[in-house]
Amino acid sequence: MNADTVISIRGLTNRFGSTVVHEDLSLDVRRGEVLGVVGASGSGKSVLLRSIVGLMTPSDGDITLLGCDVLHRSAAERSGASARTGVMFQDGALFSSLTV
Repeated sequence: MNADTVISIRGLTNRFGSTVVHEDLSLDVRRGEVLGVVGASGSGKSVLLRSIVGLMTPSDGDITLLGCDVLHRSAAERSGASARTGVMFQDGALFSSLTV
């Protein structure tokens, strides 16, 4: 990973049962870069963001956020990267990540 890369995704696959949302998705976001994620309702935008920030675990792939392996580290080990990021979901999209 290049030092200017703040988000690196390799081979990301997200599925819910037989429904595949992302398959083998790879993406790099570099420091200072502005990236818009657009698509129709249900196309996987929120699923991608939830995977990046560690709110859900994808079926396969690797995600590095600010130099931290999001998928293979404990919450305590991810705390440095987590403290430097934030996501605000539209409407009720966050509620699917919360328990009762």
